[in-house]
This record gives sequence, C-alpha cells and structure tokens, in this order.
Amino acid sequence: MTRAVLFDLGNTLHHLDHAWIADCISAHGHPTSVRQVQEAEYLGKAAVDQRFRARADPGNDSSRQTDYVGIILNALGVPADRQPAIAEAFHAENRRASVWRVMHDDTPDVLAALRARGLRLGVVSNADGRIAAALAATGLDRYLDAIIDSHVVGVEKPDPRIFHMALDQCGVAPAEALFVGDIYEIDVRGARNAGMEGILIDPLTLYGEVDCRRITHLGELLSLV
Repeated sequence: MTRAVLFDLGNTLHHLDHAWIADCISAHGHPTSVRQVQEAEYLGKAAVDQRFRARADPGNDSSRQTDYVGIILNALGVPADRQPAIAEAFHAENRRASVWRVMHDDTPDVLAALRARGLRLGVVSNADGRIAAALAATGLDRYLDAIIDSHVVGVEKPDPRIFHMALDQCGVAPAEALFVGDIYEIDVRGARNAGMEGILIDPLTLYGEVDCRRITHLGELLSLV
C-alpha cells in the first residue's frame, strides 16, 4: 500500500520558465519558441542520464546545470559566439529568482487531493538552499511533511541517503512510498536504490524507452495511488 508520495521540485512541482528562456535567446538575435526550448531540454536530460550510465564523473548539481544550459543552446542551434552571453543571462536570472518558478494551475489541487486520501507528501530536490522559501512562496509547503534540500543536508540525489531523510520525516518505509521526478538516472534509479518505486514525469512523451511508469502531468497520479 502506498502511504507517501515524494516529489522532485524542478520540472515536477515547479517548472523551468521556458517562456523566459525563449525570450532571452530571441533577444540575443536567435528567434526561439517555447516549444523548441521544451524539446531541447530533453537532450539535456538525456546527457545527464548518459553520464550516469557511463559511470563517468557526473559532477554535482551546479556543474550539471551549466552543462544543461549549454546542451539546450547547442540543440537550438544558437551560434557559439552568442552562447556565453545567453548562459550568463540565464545564470544571473537564476541567482536573482530561480528560473524553475512556473507552477501549473492544478498542482495545489493535486497535492490537496493526495493529502485528502491520507498520504504523506514530501520534496527531495538537488538545489541551492532556496527550496523551502520557493515552496512557501507558491503555498505548496502547507501540503508537505518533508522538504529536503541537498544544499542544506549535504548529499544529493541519486544517493539513497537523501531519499531516506524524507522517508524518515514522513514516517514511512521505502516500500510504502513513490517518488516522482523528471530525470531517470537521478530520480527513478535513485528512488529504486532507496527502495521506492520511481515514476517519471514526461510531459511531451519524448523521453524514450524507460523501464518505469510515467506520467505526463501530476493529475495522472490520482489514478495511480
């Protein structure tokens, strides 16, 4: 029986501001649409997965973010001489106000419905210390029994220890919990290594073959638990 659902934050509860990114790239002379940014982001996720599968040094969340931006820009065909200025604008904006800041309208309702069913809820995120404040700003913190920020606790996904911290705060065993996230090797495999089932959120159904359940939006969870 499922007694808890844990979530990644970025691209799960709060989403990348694709519109801001498209506008930023366009302002630097390379017209880009929101859909193009959304599709290009999948290549960034695939690159993260590949580094873990190859057992290469995956770096940390901060270094992966830099690579992620570069992969997106390359996928969009942004000329090399324009990429440094765009990347710096991205990182400056992210320092000012996290660019993972778009919340879908139905997200609070989904969390409220899960809580109404008696489920414990939590967030486990590789982040920079701002997760609790970000969740408070959108009001999602009221639904959560655990908020685990890698910067605060000193360990990152996919290390099982960070998942176990949230499980302990929720008071449930790993086999009683699901984890929902958007990067297979970090979220799904990390959750499995911690003893949970991992569910992949794949909004455009472009992730490719994966050996796990997947959803396109949070509302689909209501039919799974």
